[in-house]
Amino acid sequence: MVEGALIALAFIVTVTGALEVSQMFFFHQAFRERVRAGVRYAVVHEYSPELVRNFVLYNSPEPKTGRGFLGLEPSLVSVNRYDTGGDTDRIEVSIRSYPLRFFTPWLAGRTFQPVFRAVQPVESLGATD
Repeated sequence: MVEGALIALAFIVTVTGALEVSQMFFFHQAFRERVRAGVRYAVVHEYSPELVRNFVLYNSPEPKTGRGFLGLEPSLVSVNRYDTGGDTDRIEVSIRSYPLRFFTPWLAGRTFQPVFRAVQPVESLGATD
């Protein structure tokens, strides 16, 4: 019984740790994909920070109510345009300070994910100068 308890404890700790790490990798990749999709939407459509923010949150430019993808809140998504009309005209989409909650007892609590950021130059959509 003692051996079984020790083996079960080691097994549960290993599986729980693997789940927590997997959750962290999933959120990391999912948010990187959301900012990439948002900045891609921004550079091929008419620039509107609100539409881009909606696209990142809901995968649609249409405004919706409530939290977005994986509980993402609008205040965590920022959209900026730099050097408008210049040679280096670019759009940046970022997600900042997303709180990730761990459920295991030894990691219980929240941690904040790093900044997820994507930048792309604005495309001309076929216009010529």
